[in-house]
Amino acid sequence: MNLLPTLENGLFALGQVLRFPVMSLLWLCVASALFMAGSCLMDFLARQRERRLFDLNLWLKQGPVLSATSDRSRVLPTDLRGLLLDAQKGRADLANGGLEHIVLKREENVRGRVNPSRTLVKVGPSLGLLGTLIPMGTSLASLAAGNLEAMAGQMVVAFTTTIIGLACGTLAYIVAVVRQSWVNETIREQRYLAERIAGELAQEVL
Repeated sequence: MNLLPTLENGLFALGQVLRFPVMSLLWLCVASALFMAGSCLMDFLARQRERRLFDLNLWLKQGPVLSATSDRSRVLPTDLRGLLLDAQKGRADLANGGLEHIVLKREENVRGRVNPSRTLVKVGPSLGLLGTLIPMGTSLASLAAGNLEAMAGQMVVAFTTTIIGLACGTLAYIVAVVRQSWVNETIREQRYLAERIAGELAQEVL
């Protein structure tokens, strides 16, 4: 008994079974890409509002970091203000590695904001390719049966899924690039602020 035709037919059937989840995930990618773009736009407006008149060097010249009042801390951007509040709350443990732990933890949180868009950069085109190849199998089967109308319909679906997958990946890539620049800026400022805090702790010891 020749098992090769059976295996081939089984794989073809499995590919058709995957068609529904692939198309559903493509719609999820579209919704995710639009949500990421909207969220990025909102974050851009928030950053513009927070940093319009903010200069970290000028802020540091106003006095010590750890003893900054709430009114002075309120001027800081959200991420820097969070770092300062964590340092003030855990001041007793800062000299024993606590400051480094706070900085690393906040850096992980900041870097994690880029992960969803980076994931979609790879997943979107991959699902688009799957959504292209699966209908093409049905299209070739229709061509073999002489049903040109069904073949044309499947080809339209195949090319459309490619376009959607690439569009989602492109939009996610733009969001990832923009967010990565924000992440780099935030991490640089957080480390600078942490160094000033470490300097103040060293002076207290002396």
